[in-house]
Amino acid sequence: MDSEFRKPFEYKEEKRGFLILFIVSILVIDTLQTLSFATQEYKYLGNIPILGAGFLIIGALFIAYIIYTAIIVYRLKDGFVKKAKNYLIIRTIFSVTNFLIVFYNIITKEKLVGEEPEQYLSTNSMLIYELYVPLFYMLSFSVIWYLYFTFSRRCRGGLENV
Repeated sequence: MDSEFRKPFEYKEEKRGFLILFIVSILVIDTLQTLSFATQEYKYLGNIPILGAGFLIIGALFIAYIIYTAIIVYRLKDGFVKKAKNYLIIRTIFSVTNFLIVFYNIITKEKLVGEEPEQYLSTNSMLIYELYVPLFYMLSFSVIWYLYFTFSRRCRGGLENV
């Protein structure tokens, strides 16, 4: 047994709790979301070969950017907070733009409102579940994490608090 008393701050522990949650979230959620956007855009715009290939290439590049950001944040390199914030801004623009492209193609090529069992009964209910809820999720995810990287003591104070 250790006879020397140590104060809690003397232990050198890895304190990455919420950062690990951020890393896992972007690796899982954002990668799956990007794959979904790329395949749906290819489905609706793949008849124009340059557009279909372009969306697939952009999706692959964004997945590489996700992995790059996850590595930078995990390693706690200098400037990881700025890079995470930049990622969140780019993620928001990328996600909203791709979502609106997919949404536009869905509402123009598929009949979502009607009397069939898999259709919405009104345009309002269709807009709530197909447009507003996904946009709210995308924006709130980015805003919450951006606020975390802005106001967290660990992130604001730099690496000396880690």
